[in-house]
Amino acid sequence: MKNKTAVIFGGSGAIGSETARTLAREGAHVYLAARHQDKLDRIANEIRAAGGTVDTWVIDALDEQSIHEQTAKLAQQAGGIDIVVNATGFMHNQGKSLAELSLAEFKQGFDPFLTALFNISKAVTPYMGGDRSGVMITVVAPAATMAMPNHLGHIVGCAGIEAFVRALASELGPKNIRVVGVRSHAITGAVEAGSYTGELFTIKAQSMGLTVDQFLEGAAQSTVLKRLPTLAQVAELVTFLASEHAGAMTGTVVNVTAGATH
Repeated sequence: MKNKTAVIFGGSGAIGSETARTLAREGAHVYLAARHQDKLDRIANEIRAAGGTVDTWVIDALDEQSIHEQTAKLAQQAGGIDIVVNATGFMHNQGKSLAELSLAEFKQGFDPFLTALFNISKAVTPYMGGDRSGVMITVVAPAATMAMPNHLGHIVGCAGIEAFVRALASELGPKNIRVVGVRSHAITGAVEAGSYTGELFTIKAQSMGLTVDQFLEGAAQSTVLKRLPTLAQVAELVTFLASEHAGAMTGTVVNVTAGATH
């Protein structure tokens, strides 16, 4: 990762910040992008204290004009972009049946996720690839291949993200840009690290008469390995996929669900 420029959207969240630490540890110059400067500053200070190189960048991935303008400025400053990680997340409904679900709640399961992915991809692509290989990595929940009730919007959103990864990879491959997805289950340590999924899992756990810890333990027991992936494992995987060791991987989604999906 030495001398690589890595931009992490959702960089103040649990997955984004842990990935930033790992990429910085390996020598990348990390740009953290998120909506709140105070959260970005906290993560950036931790990375600098550990000897990493990091800058912060306040951006709303749903604001198409702003993300294009600010990405152009960043790319000019950095001299191009090598690695892009999409770790953005948005609150959405999980738990209502079709009869209870409004159209707005249904769309919340995919609309912001796909909008952010589209905006990020379109904004960064002009500054990647060519003589210097580029890679775009998106972290996605595991629901795309699952058949479970009361998750209509969420399942559609996850399936859409995975389809987007494959389609974009075919378009950007000739430009020397790889596009890869990381399909992760619920992640051990993410709630404690401040992930928005803490709020989501609280709602689901309460509806089942459980605590969040009990809910996550049930999720762990539903996997083949009887445990969930950890934040460190997901961050290390993203770092591997961003490296030349994974230089022949594109148009695919890497499964890190502990065997919950195939």
